[in-house]
Amino acid sequence: MRTYSTALRERSVAARARGHSAAETARLFKLSKRSVERYCQLHATTGSLHPKPRGGYRRSRLESHDETLRRWIQERPDLTLAELQKRSARKLKVSLGRTALWHRLESLGLSYKKNAARRGAKPARHRAGTPAVAKLPTKLAHRQTRFPR
Repeated sequence: MRTYSTALRERSVAARARGHSAAETARLFKLSKRSVERYCQLHATTGSLHPKPRGGYRRSRLESHDETLRRWIQERPDLTLAELQKRSARKLKVSLGRTALWHRLESLGLSYKKNAARRGAKPARHRAGTPAVAKLPTKLAHRQTRFPR
């Protein structure tokens, strides 16, 4: 959804200042009642009705610790994201989610690809030597499912 113009915000605040209720102002300008209330509150506290910036790049909290991350991974390349997350919270005092950590590592060229160091735990369906489910021969299966008359 697009941001409403500053002119529309100013007109809605002016209508409220003239004595219209929030509901009347909302109907008049085709806004929600909550938006009218929010614009009036914003004008009262800051004196401005300019919208806040939207989107854009947010800097990583780990940006100043890039060399530390590289060193940790170089020392122990089999570290998991969960382990790195705990270590950064404990030693660097930086708490962040796994996705944010993943993005930071990817921007440093330290992405986690499947390689020999990380192949220790595999799902059961991929283990070598897992026996297949035994099936009865077709004729025998047919005889066992037939009901006596």
